[in-house]
Amino acid sequence: MRSLDFSDDHLETVLDQFSNDEQWDSFEGALSRHTLRVYRLSRECIRLDTTTAYGHREVEAEGLFQFGHSKDYRPDLPQVKISQAALDPLGLPVSTTVVSGNRGDDPLYIPEIEKVQASVQSSGLLYVGDSKMSALETRGYIAQSDNHYLCPLPAVQVSQADLGELLAPMWRGEESLRQVEYSD
Repeated sequence: MRSLDFSDDHLETVLDQFSNDEQWDSFEGALSRHTLRVYRLSRECIRLDTTTAYGHREVEAEGLFQFGHSKDYRPDLPQVKISQAALDPLGLPVSTTVVSGNRGDDPLYIPEIEKVQASVQSSGLLYVGDSKMSALETRGYIAQSDNHYLCPLPAVQVSQADLGELLAPMWRGEESLRQVEYSD
């Protein structure tokens, strides 16, 4: 063994050989459950988001680093995609998933929510995300699992005309609004 045998590339190969996603998910869930219980952390609000990380890597057919839509404006470099669920507002990660960089964001939300549900083991949570979380299938899954969501709906899901119709009772004073304030 030489120090060169422990470079990032070699470590990646070793970790790939010894990795077991099922065991990791089980460990991650148990750790989150104990952390929430021991510290009595609030679990009402979970924030979900995805990001990418790029690197100067060789692209391998089955590798994590792949070319995809670059959020970092570096389409010339392969990337990985990272999906994470965290307690809001603390920011403590509840689950993290790393997938190849050529995958879309939308299909990552439901599996991440399932991991949170296995860890937190409660319903009535508020899942907060960006417009990519607003896919009908994702929102349907959240509602069906007795939870709530907060995310912007893109114009392809709610046209200006539909939005006007939905807001009309509020503008006419037929529905009252609840004021939400944030203070330090």
